[in-house]
Formats: sequence, structure tokens, C-alpha cells
Amino acid sequence: MDWIGSLGAEDIGVDLGSSNVVIYIKNKGLVLPESSVVAMRHNSSDFVAYGTQAEEMEGRTPQGIYTIRPIKESAIIDYKSTAYLLNSIINQSYLKRVFFHPRLIICVPVGITGVQRRALLEAAFTMGARKTVLIEQPIASLIGTGINIENMEGAMVVDVGGGTASVAVVSTHGVVVSDFSRQAGLAMDQAIISYVRDKYKVEIGRKTAEIMKISLGTMWYIKEEQQFLEVCGSSLVTGLPVKITVTGQDVAESLYPLLENIFHKVRNVLQKTPPALLGDIREHGIMISGGAGQLKGLDRMITNLTGIPSYVVEHPLYVNAIGAGTVLEHMNILRDALQDLR
Repeated sequence: MDWIGSLGAEDIGVDLGSSNVVIYIKNKGLVLPESSVVAMRHNSSDFVAYGTQAEEMEGRTPQGIYTIRPIKESAIIDYKSTAYLLNSIINQSYLKRVFFHPRLIICVPVGITGVQRRALLEAAFTMGARKTVLIEQPIASLIGTGINIENMEGAMVVDVGGGTASVAVVSTHGVVVSDFSRQAGLAMDQAIISYVRDKYKVEIGRKTAEIMKISLGTMWYIKEEQQFLEVCGSSLVTGLPVKITVTGQDVAESLYPLLENIFHKVRNVLQKTPPALLGDIREHGIMISGGAGQLKGLDRMITNLTGIPSYVVEHPLYVNAIGAGTVLEHMNILRDALQDLR
């Protein structure tokens, strides 16, 4: 990596997720996340909006405009839209500087394929990046929490993002064992939408489902105490707007099949972990990161499942980008954590 010795203010760490894009700019710090959504015109290739502004248009776009999520299950499905999204977020932070060609460190989930790696490179090249390297999300998460991976024996990370949920055991030399699921935060939202539609005959939007997920979570399984939330939707019977009261049990039951899949990955990784690392994992606990990692009760469910204390890291949505940014600040020490794309 011939660029390591010449890092400057145009070096950027990126957590490019299916739900959100979070960036860290060297010497500037963390930039607030933008939603991984763009809005386009139907009869042209013109972009209308990106990020949170585009997400607010989902389900309510005017005639001739549609929205797209160009990153699905942590894989790029639309190069041009991804490049536009990333370029817009970065240029906004740099006040639209001309002839700006940054160098990028992009966080990637475990299990990413060679084709998906090349797609990332293509999108980064399209947006004008001079150089792109990858760092695996579990490693970025650990670095982002302030853990010194140079002296670390073993740690376990469960990263639940919008498109994928990854489980990994990491040691000083990198990822030792890993597994992943494509059923994560966005799939949880869809599961809640389907559950409400079937039970209450009411159609709710993804944003409402996300609010239900965050507000109620899985606490019903933990406390077995009912919690309630009033939400708005459209009646499938009358077609008119209605208000309904949903419960924590509704959310827990709708999410359980997806959570069981994640729990299976956790068990699978632990069963494959070398015995020499299990003591360290038990001592340090299981870290939970990612936006969907904030799901209420998830940490306690994983603790109950494994018998190992589990906890949600500070700033779970930002920790990967913070980790990438830390690498930018200490590149010579942490260069082994990176994967060169060229």
C-alpha cells in the first residue's frame, strides 16, 4: 500500500451500509449518517435527492420520481446510484470542492464475495476515489471501541446492520471464525410490516415499523410484561387512515424467526472457536454493534443463549466508521487490518 505514508486530510473512512452511510474524515471527525437512499427521475438518469431527504420521499414520491436503495444486503446493486450517494455525502462535508479525489477505507461485512469487493471498487472509482482499501467490520468495530487489537487475544463481535448480521471471533491476527445472515435490520422492518398487515389488516410504512422495532424490541421475551405503542396506517378493509395500538408481543413474535437465525450463527461461531480463545471471549464479553444492534433486549437474549455477558457498544451505529477513522489516524500501526483491493 504505497499511499500509507502519504495520508492527508483527503482520507476518509466509510461504513457503507444497506440502511445508512457513515463517514469519518481525517482531521475533521465523524459526519452524521445519511440514509442509503437516492431519488431519481423515471425518464432520465437525473438524481433528485439523496440520504435522509430521499428516505423521507419513500412511499410518497411525486409523479415521475422514484426512490432506490442501491445497497442491498451489504452488496452494491447499483454502481451509479451508490457512487452518487457516496460522492454527495462526502462533497457536502467538503463544501463541494472541485477536483476532489479522496482515498477511502471502506468497512465490509464478513462473507463478502470477490464480486462484491469488485463492485465496491467500481463504485469508489466511479465517484472519483484515488485509492480504496477494505477493513472488515468486526475489526473496525473493535478498533472503534478503543480496544488495542495489537495486544488482544480474542474477542467476539455481533454486528447487526440493515442488510446483514455478522458474527465473528477476532484475534490479533484478524478474523478467526465468522458467519453471517442476510436477515437483519431491514428484514426485521419488513417482518413487522407483514405481521401488522396479517393481524390487524392495516398497512404501515417502513419508518413506522422501524419505530416499533426500536421502541418495543424484544423486551416482551425478557420481562413478559406487555408494552404498547399507538401507530398510524392504512386500513386494508376501508382504505382509510386508522390508528391502532400494537404491543411488544407483536414485535417480539414478528422478529423471533429472524433473531433465531442470528442466534444460530452465534452458536455456530462459538462451536467453531478454538478453545484457547473462549476464555478471553468469556472474560471480555460479546460485543454487539450496528444500527439494529440497538434492538431492546437483544443483548440479554444473547447472554441467555450463550451464558456469556453481552453488551451493546457505545455509539453502535457509528462504531465501524470510528474504527475506520482510527485506522486513518494510526495507519502505520494498524495497516495489517486492511485489505488492499489492487
